[in-house]
Amino acid sequence: MSPAELDELRQQVRNLADRVARLEAGLAKPPDTAPTLAESKCPIVPASLVQPPYASLAVEPEGLPRTAEARDASPTPVPVSPPLLPVLGAATLGLAGAYLLRAVAESGVLPPRLIFGAGTLYAVAWLLAAARPRAERRIVTILYSLTAAMILSPLVWEATARFHMISPGQAGVILVAFTLIGLAVSWRQNLVAVATLSILASIGTAGALLISTYDALPCTFVFLAIAAAVETCACLDRWLGERWLAAATADLSVLLATWLVTNPRGLPESYAPIPAAGLFAAQMALLVIYLASVISRTLLRGRTFTNFETVQCALAFLIGLGGAIRLASEGSHLTPAVAGFALLCGAACYAVAFKVLARHGLHGRNFYTYSTFGILLVLIGCRMLLDDQAAALAWSLLALACIGAGGFWGRFTLEVHGGIYLLLALLLSGALHQAATNLLGTGFGLESIPPALWGGAAAAGGCYLLAVWSARSADGGWNFHAFRVGMAAVLVWLVLGLSAGSLTGLYHGAFSLAAGDSYCATLRTGAIVGVTLLLAYASSRFGFRDLAQLVYPLMILGGYRLLADDLHQDRKTALFLSLLLYGAALMALPRLRRPHATSLP
Repeated sequence: MSPAELDELRQQVRNLADRVARLEAGLAKPPDTAPTLAESKCPIVPASLVQPPYASLAVEPEGLPRTAEARDASPTPVPVSPPLLPVLGAATLGLAGAYLLRAVAESGVLPPRLIFGAGTLYAVAWLLAAARPRAERRIVTILYSLTAAMILSPLVWEATARFHMISPGQAGVILVAFTLIGLAVSWRQNLVAVATLSILASIGTAGALLISTYDALPCTFVFLAIAAAVETCACLDRWLGERWLAAATADLSVLLATWLVTNPRGLPESYAPIPAAGLFAAQMALLVIYLASVISRTLLRGRTFTNFETVQCALAFLIGLGGAIRLASEGSHLTPAVAGFALLCGAACYAVAFKVLARHGLHGRNFYTYSTFGILLVLIGCRMLLDDQAAALAWSLLALACIGAGGFWGRFTLEVHGGIYLLLALLLSGALHQAATNLLGTGFGLESIPPALWGGAAAAGGCYLLAVWSARSADGGWNFHAFRVGMAAVLVWLVLGLSAGSLTGLYHGAFSLAAGDSYCATLRTGAIVGVTLLLAYASSRFGFRDLAQLVYPLMILGGYRLLADDLHQDRKTALFLSLLLYGAALMALPRLRRPHATSLP
């Protein structure tokens, strides 16, 4: 350095020293204060009462305790984030250490497995270091966690997919252990960055291994293990925001494995074999993980179902149970196990909803979620285990049981479930379709009426009578009335089908005429008119007030039959009889609907 430059540097140092001195002098100067009350000329208040002792001192005298106000007024230290460049430098040195281990492995001085173990421990050390800084040094936590992830992920991927030092199963164990360590070290200070980055690193590495090794099952169990660890933390109210990531990867991995095994073309040749038992275990594990989590959070800890939990439980049942059903279609020995599991879960959901939650008066979101899962699982289990007719019979019995139990214990939701069971049973058995054919189509003959229609009418009649009986102890709200009207509508529809089929069958048997004869149309219209008059009479004389709601809809149905069928018949005598019956019914209805003393609600 030249003398001129040295002199200029000295002058700059002097200038800086002068500036610092002036700043210190300005800070040391006491601020201007306004005159106190004691300095004023007010003769009333003494100066000793206005200005306390030691008020003019900058610090408190020794031996006097500080008051709470003084302690609160003392300035608190403001956390200052560490400089970014040194932290980046430390992270860069961490990556340099990883490349040094890579160079030692390529040189062949040490065994590759030893270098791999050292690299794994090196990544874990950086993850442990990420949890050591204080809460205000979050940038250090994030960068150190990112360094650990950047060290471990390429190391495990290369050791598995490139050098084949470890199997995909062993790599999965390492990734799950890395995630558990990340969750454990971040637990005390609730370091979300450490937990999130460790989860992302493990999930991303497992996904890359699935793509590169075509071994789906070990990677699927990695995703499931991570999901189980995250749900365990969620049961303790930690890291609830990270649940969707683990759940999405678990769902997709099980769905992919199921599709690979059950698709029509079979497992692609490039993929490793997937045993049926292993896939079934993965499907059931997905169900168990989220069922256990939901039960723990909603029952043991009293939490309410979140949107995530409702959707994820539905997806777990759809993917896990649906995949097991597809898998069972190839091996029938799995069908009873899957059906039994569904029925067991459905019964458990019913017990939770109606024995635990309803008993304590909890009819909120948890109650309706559990009860909905209960009916869905019972329907799936019965459909898997039984054929059409047996399932229809089982659902009819469940309908009678639910409506009877709902009326006995005052559980209206259980009665609604009974109505759903009844409708599905009638649809599955074909009773509703057969009634429509007899009433609006060309079905005829007593011998052509299937037993399912007779059984469906009997089940519908029993359900309606149970619903009427349960109304005696109910509050008589609009929902109870609407339910009874719905049950009455189902029963009346089946009775109309039976009546039309029976009348046309008797006519056909007596005169040996074709089913499309004009008088058959008249008999079907007459069945509607006769049932309508019977409903009007029963609603006014015996107190079945909900039947009265069906009188005019049935007359509209009769009018539709007149226009759509009877008017197009060849024999005008048959049309005359149809119009006569319909007109007479219109005239008689007001008289039949006059109110009388009733005995039923």
